Amino acid sequence: MTHFGRTIYLLCISLSFLSLPAFAGGVGSDQLLWEANQLFREYKDVEALEKFEQLITQDPHHQEALCKATVLSTRIGGRFTDDTRKGQYFEKALVFSARAIEVDSQKAEANYVRALALGSMSQVTGLKERLTYLSSSKHYIDRALAIDDKHAGAWHLQGRWSYKVANLTIAEKAASKFLMTGAAFPIASNKDALSAISKAVELDPTNLLYYFDLARVQKDVDLKSECIATLQKALDQKLVTTEDLELSRRCKILLQQMLKV
Repeated sequence: MTHFGRTIYLLCISLSFLSLPAFAGGVGSDQLLWEANQLFREYKDVEALEKFEQLITQDPHHQEALCKATVLSTRIGGRFTDDTRKGQYFEKALVFSARAIEVDSQKAEANYVRALALGSMSQVTGLKERLTYLSSSKHYIDRALAIDDKHAGAWHLQGRWSYKVANLTIAEKAASKFLMTGAAFPIASNKDALSAISKAVELDPTNLLYYFDLARVQKDVDLKSECIATLQKALDQKLVTTEDLELSRRCKILLQQMLKV
């Protein structure tokens, strides 16, 4: 082979490697993103979070990584029984979600994860902080749905938010009057919760959590036949994660209770 021919041959090989997709052995952020998403899809949450955090270290403005790190942090934190461990992960979610909003506040997913993080923090704080987080989360839920009215996760958060607000304790209602100086605390009803969670189920009919939350609200408002039907549909869903196994167990228990009533 001549020197010219060898040069052309080597150039072609180099170009062929450059044209390979990142998942076929790419390097840097593209490869890291692919690995993180693979772990995310396989529900290997701890490993996936580590990869997304590595990616965020490389690129602090990587919005997809920030959004998914938020989701993973709330998911992992939710598995702990003590508020201290929960709070550690929920605090991380707050940081990631705030940065995601800073990158681009016009993306529905960024607003969704911000609402998710705020709602999660409301579970592990005192009365005043809980109401503040709950009130703040509504702003981002509304923004997410204004940008994408088919975002199932946002509809689910809307339903959960409505249910919490509709069933505030006497102490929480009293505290909310002092918290919202010059403005009324947002109001909602169980009917609003039913409507929103039903929308989430419609948009994502494979999510077991949506069915379970819908059934709980239906039970509370004495919609027995609807609750039983929802639970039966829930038990028909494919179980993928350990959370699904626990949710399926709870659905079975709730269904047994409803059938005895």
